[in-house]
Amino acid sequence: MSSQTSDNNKRIAKNTLLLYCRMFVTMLIGFYTSRVVLNSLGVVDYGIYNVVGGIVGALAVLNGAMAGATQRWITIALGKGDIENLKKVFGVGLTAQGIIAILIFLLVESIGVWYLYSHAVIPADRMNAAFVVFQISVITMLLNIMNVPFNGAIMAHEHMGAYAAFSIVDVVTKLLICFVLNVIIVDKLIVYALLLFAAFFFNFVLIISYCYKHFVEARLKFRWDKAMYKEMWGLAFWTISGNLAYAGYGSGVTMIVNMFFGPAMNAAQGVAAQASNIINQFSMNFQVALNPQITKSYAQNDLENMHKLMNRSAKFSYYLMLVMAVPMFCEAELLLKVWLGNVPPHAVSFMRLSLFCSMVVAMNNPQVKAALAYGNIKNYQFVVYGIQLLICPVLYISYKLGAPPEMAQIVFLLFMFLSMLASAYLLQKMIQYDFKYFIKNIVLKILLLTLISFIVPLVLCMFINESWIRLILVSTVSVLYIIPIIYFWGLDASEKLFVRNIIRNKILKKLR
Repeated sequence: MSSQTSDNNKRIAKNTLLLYCRMFVTMLIGFYTSRVVLNSLGVVDYGIYNVVGGIVGALAVLNGAMAGATQRWITIALGKGDIENLKKVFGVGLTAQGIIAILIFLLVESIGVWYLYSHAVIPADRMNAAFVVFQISVITMLLNIMNVPFNGAIMAHEHMGAYAAFSIVDVVTKLLICFVLNVIIVDKLIVYALLLFAAFFFNFVLIISYCYKHFVEARLKFRWDKAMYKEMWGLAFWTISGNLAYAGYGSGVTMIVNMFFGPAMNAAQGVAAQASNIINQFSMNFQVALNPQITKSYAQNDLENMHKLMNRSAKFSYYLMLVMAVPMFCEAELLLKVWLGNVPPHAVSFMRLSLFCSMVVAMNNPQVKAALAYGNIKNYQFVVYGIQLLICPVLYISYKLGAPPEMAQIVFLLFMFLSMLASAYLLQKMIQYDFKYFIKNIVLKILLLTLISFIVPLVLCMFINESWIRLILVSTVSVLYIIPIIYFWGLDASEKLFVRNIIRNKILKKLR
């Protein structure tokens, strides 16, 4: 068992480093492309693109629900080493995604089109362009639905090098799109949507080709198994409430903000989302490397290792994000000026709040993965995502009462924190998770370390005027100040050993 744990730790470390290499490439290119797209499209068209994407995303919750169920089954089958069952799971999952694609297509072409023309706040002269972009987004979404089992196979087999490569191909094609946007003279919003579709289709073909070559189960063969479908749809049904909660913030809130403040405020939201996505990458890379191990530990009935991986994922993800979030929070205004040039109103405050939202979500993600591994999530979804479904109605009432645009992030932060506590509490019964340990050694410790981490950088900002020198100073001091605090007070003995092993075996060894 110790040998297997050591191999798993080495695999996690290797996959994490691969994903961070991917992150730095995608982040650098993403900085440039976001600025070019905003300046090329303009604030209004950029906001329209976000609104249209929000409408399509809100009606695509079924896909996310079945995607979670499919990936869970693939990982479980791999954990048990059952190849024949793995082939059946993949084929059944592919068939389920086909059914989902048809259902979502009917939803978006009826309810989605109705909402676009009757409730979306879009200038009259841009409505036709918005409709064309809407239809292109629908086609892209359908391809993304059919891509789920193939992506699930890559994740389950832990081929993170391939995952990183496909992500880099994706951002490079988006970089090429930016160059095209600078020279075209026709409607840039429509061309942008068409080029994004072409880029996605190219990556889609690459992923399927890779899976065909490397995974014996990854074939375009639709299968039918009544018992497996019943279990998959049962899990998917209760996952839908969670995806509704996600859509309620990610897409529903976008539409509510549009209703009250128009597309310019959606542009500010989009900028904040791009900025928070930077620190999301820090946590996502670590969690993507750990998630298959969490599910496989449950499949092997190794709950002790499962709990250890969950706690490690929550703490390390948050700490990695904190190191980036502190200087980004302190220097948000200057960073957005340098990055975008033309900063939409409220973008600075949206960005600052979104950083905290992202960190809370990162802490909660390992618990969601553990619940999906358990499978019987009816009560879990009812309670946890019932809390999150309150986000939209509470936000709507708040705006009716005159709340500022930033209330979207504040409401989300509050309800995500409450749902995270509820999730940890429910996992006690499901997988014998230690709720008291989570509160004492993770939540309270993280809150204290967060407060301490902001002290020195904020003091520097108070006594030094905004400038490039202050940005460099705050960023450098934040890293040198926060990392020792995290290491000495934020980690336990086993986590410190894990960090030292990564540095010794995966970093220093490469430098020798």
